Amino acid sequence: MKKVMTVLPIILVIAVFAVFWGVSVNTRNDSDPDDNSLVVVSPNPIEFMTPLMQEFENETGISVNLISCGTTDAIEKITTDEDVDVLWGGSLLAVGSYKDYFFSYKTLNRAIFKEQFKTVEGEFTCFSDVPSVIIVNSDIIGDIKVEGYDDLLNPLLKGQIAYANPLKSSSAFEHLVNMLYAMGKGDPENGWDYVKKLINNLDGKLLDNSSEVYYGVADGKFKVGLTFEEAAVTMIKKDKHIRIVYMDEGVLSTPDGIYISKKSKRISNAERFVDFLTSKDAQLYMASDLGRRSVRKDVEGSKLVISSDEIPYIGTDKFRVMNSKNKWIEKFLQRFEEVNP
Repeated sequence: MKKVMTVLPIILVIAVFAVFWGVSVNTRNDSDPDDNSLVVVSPNPIEFMTPLMQEFENETGISVNLISCGTTDAIEKITTDEDVDVLWGGSLLAVGSYKDYFFSYKTLNRAIFKEQFKTVEGEFTCFSDVPSVIIVNSDIIGDIKVEGYDDLLNPLLKGQIAYANPLKSSSAFEHLVNMLYAMGKGDPENGWDYVKKLINNLDGKLLDNSSEVYYGVADGKFKVGLTFEEAAVTMIKKDKHIRIVYMDEGVLSTPDGIYISKKSKRISNAERFVDFLTSKDAQLYMASDLGRRSVRKDVEGSKLVISSDEIPYIGTDKFRVMNSKNKWIEKFLQRFEEVNP
């Protein structure tokens, strides 16, 4: 009894401290320890996910139920559906403002992460590094020069630019941020003049999801598109006649993540999924065969893409971006409506 009385005040002090400082306390929820399943929602391309999921299932005996959808729908599902365990994909800039919905878990693999991917909070686990790029159909582009954002204002490209709705696609939102910073010379507020001109050259075409962008260009429906590197690599591997352009005004590269729902009833399975996807074997396969850039120090860069040293990277204020996300998307859509009443 004396021991209990001694421990109770300590517990109360810890609880008060946590409330005072706004510390969130994780509650593990493994409702059925014999449940060898996992519900994963993801905006990643199916071709990219399938081999990784199959290897995870073979290695662990855990069956993955995959829900494939756009980033906005994926975020809605992970934050509202109690049966969804993991969100796989979606950039930290797009998902960051939903931190309170995620379970804090730091995989042991973090010790091998590159420094810039180690420092994120426990609610986010970096999975891969994803540069924004322009994809060009080399069969139909002709002599039109495309080396960066400014070239997309060419009147010859009007109606020929594939771009997804940034409300529905995280890669489209990444491009919006990239444009604002690159064309605003580091100040996103100065980038809106360019964005309005680009909207005019879209000629009323705004696609519903990211896959419509890279497939649209690869299949010749559009001459150019605003997408992400690995999607372009996937099209090249399918023998599509496309090329990748890293915008000469500057390229934003933001890690996408793996996020475990606080409401997950299969936390242990979710943790094993995170461990697997950030393991050396999985990251090595991802880099060598799938064209994604690894977050690990012990995995060489993909031979399917150019070296990181050759890309003109630009930085952003991530907190400003996360806090401005809804406002910037709304402003973009308002301007789109103004140009296309």
